[in-house]
Amino acid sequence: MGISVLLEPIILAEIMLQGLVRGSMYALMACGLSLIFGLMGVKNFSHGEFFMLGAYVMFFVAVFMDAPFILGIGAAAAVLFVFGVLVERTLIANLRRRAGRDWLLDAFVLTIGLMIVLQNLALLTFGSTRRGVPQLVSGMTEIGPIFVTNERLMILGASALIVTMLGLFIRYTRMGKAIRATGQDPEAAQTLGIDVNRVYTYTFGLGAALAGIAGALLIGIFPAYPTVGFHPVIKSIAAVILGGLGNVPGAIAAGLLLGVIEAYTTFFLASGWQHVITAGLIVLVLIFRPYGLFSSAKGDRP
Repeated sequence: MGISVLLEPIILAEIMLQGLVRGSMYALMACGLSLIFGLMGVKNFSHGEFFMLGAYVMFFVAVFMDAPFILGIGAAAAVLFVFGVLVERTLIANLRRRAGRDWLLDAFVLTIGLMIVLQNLALLTFGSTRRGVPQLVSGMTEIGPIFVTNERLMILGASALIVTMLGLFIRYTRMGKAIRATGQDPEAAQTLGIDVNRVYTYTFGLGAALAGIAGALLIGIFPAYPTVGFHPVIKSIAAVILGGLGNVPGAIAAGLLLGVIEAYTTFFLASGWQHVITAGLIVLVLIFRPYGLFSSAKGDRP
């Protein structure tokens, strides 16, 4: 295959689209992870298992209930929000009250344990079989010279809509303003009458819901199985580092960037090189711009 063929605009555009679809998953995952870290300081390594549970919810709704994919996305968001709230209230909040200054380290270890527990529970309940949905949306759309599956367009459109709604929620709603205030100064927020513990719980649930939505949307690419969340959570952590710790818009931009980089790397080099380049990019960012590509030197908060 000649260089001129590889550089055909149509081919490059198709690769870009593939990268944006994958990057939208990284963006949603990183968005929830960054929101939790930026507000609470918790490094949630069980975030990938929230993705896995969202995929199982979508499989159940789409296959067993034969319901529209919109219902599956809504069910994944609702189930994971409730699950995230329960995890924060029963586990993390207790650590925050009892462990004192070391609660963040304990919470880090706890999320690793939760990751292992959820993986094994999924293995015992569902087995190791991959359970996917061939197509959430059938058909193709012609955009100029490019033919795009309607499923990819749905994933991109739904991701953009969800990210926009999240931004509007954080900026304009009462809870969103409470999240921003708590992220900037928890003690001052509490002095002003904000229930900081309630904000923590709501934010953790919201982050879990975003991971669940990502798992539901991407079930056609990442079928549900117990360890399916490992790859997405590693990439979402990379996006959080690249975007700037606690910087939600930066995490979204970095997630999309990672998806595009992976798509072009896989096409022009070979499968496997995308992980090397991603790791190399993270090392360079940590050395030369440790506060992230999309953050100021002072850092950003939700």
